[in-house]
Amino acid sequence: MLRVIALVAAVAVLSSAAPAEVAGAKPASGVEKTVLETGLTVLVKESDANDVVSVQLFAGMGAKYESDGEAGVSGLLQQCILKGTKSRTAEDIVNEIESVGGRLESGTTKETGFVQLTCTTEGLAKGLEVLFDVMANPTFPAAEVEKEKELIAKRMKQKKDRLLVSAIDLAQEVLYEKHPFHKPGEGYEKTVASLGREHVVEAYRRFYVPRNMVIAAVGNLDAQRFVEDVRRMLGAMGVEAEKPTVVLPEVSLESARQELSFRESSSVWLVIAYPTPGVLQDDYYAARVLDCILGGSMDSRLFTELRDKKGLGYAVRSFYAGFSRDAFVGAYIGTKPGQFEIARDGILGEVEKLRNEEVTDEELGNTKRYLRGAYMIRLESNANQAYDFAYYECVGAGYDYPDRYLEGIQTVTKADVIRIAKKYFEAYALASILPEQVEAGEGGKEQEKEKTTY
Repeated sequence: MLRVIALVAAVAVLSSAAPAEVAGAKPASGVEKTVLETGLTVLVKESDANDVVSVQLFAGMGAKYESDGEAGVSGLLQQCILKGTKSRTAEDIVNEIESVGGRLESGTTKETGFVQLTCTTEGLAKGLEVLFDVMANPTFPAAEVEKEKELIAKRMKQKKDRLLVSAIDLAQEVLYEKHPFHKPGEGYEKTVASLGREHVVEAYRRFYVPRNMVIAAVGNLDAQRFVEDVRRMLGAMGVEAEKPTVVLPEVSLESARQELSFRESSSVWLVIAYPTPGVLQDDYYAARVLDCILGGSMDSRLFTELRDKKGLGYAVRSFYAGFSRDAFVGAYIGTKPGQFEIARDGILGEVEKLRNEEVTDEELGNTKRYLRGAYMIRLESNANQAYDFAYYECVGAGYDYPDRYLEGIQTVTKADVIRIAKKYFEAYALASILPEQVEAGEGGKEQEKEKTTY
């Protein structure tokens, strides 16, 4: 599950009048943080706005911590962790959660894995009992592991037909090269096929370590009682194990590089990716603002200039893949065959304007209001609050990062935007999915298929 990339239009652009409550809002206000004796971090925010409680348990895992040979093991682990415990079958888990009107789901990002429980205050005791059993006592039945591998393989095949997603994956391969983020979150068909139950068990023991885990709860619950429940039910879980670590190489992109992939298609999909700072690095806020101005909203430059005015593409956007470090901004366009170079030059032209022309006061102000307002709307739900508190704490930014994000966006100046554009938006990685036997350039020479990693 990749929450850090938005492939469709987000919230509609907000009006120029920002809600009064946004300016002084502190989403993390009221969060109580407790680090248990085992090293497990517990975050709780009591809220009586409604009777829905969200519990999010995060652990560091994913492509960041995987070797190329085991790519996809985290995703397989997360799919299998709900398939049975020492005292419950997969069916028992589903039935018991549904009996209290709850949901229990799992997923991964490139840096984390999560299991999330959503239930009512009344059903919380039973929900936690099942959740903590899943965390502490999974059995990973071999038959279930094989079933999940088959399902993952099917999804990978289906994904190849989603040309924009394929182009984004290819862009990351080109951009990151030997950096762990080059791998798609679900891994590759070959690597997942090679994984067995023993690999899943090893990954569980490596990642589900108290020092590597954060659990956050938001809703109508008693904070002190919740902490004691966590201590009682997860107190003996993997205490001796150390938190996994990884040394990330620098992302080196001294000049532009590209890779083209030819498929059976009636359209061209083009992605241009620029390496940018992540949430733990300087310049993150300014880079987020720059992305939004470029193509992150419905009145952004790419959308207005390339789609509305020039009619170059039916889908034109940019997005921020905001990893903890070594993030990237990707600009994409879906267009007609034969317009590869025009579309490419159109995106590069808008980037060049950002590098050389100062944005207007109105453009900067509208962008800040959009980013802050959209994020505040997102955090209206208990589930999203708990998710963000746990995620940011897990990746090292701190559970109060949402507060700092809202404040940081507000500090960005016009000078910051042009400085960031000059600093980061120069060399790029280009990836494109083009129709087979279609000319990609103006030279009239038919392009051959180039090897891609799938």
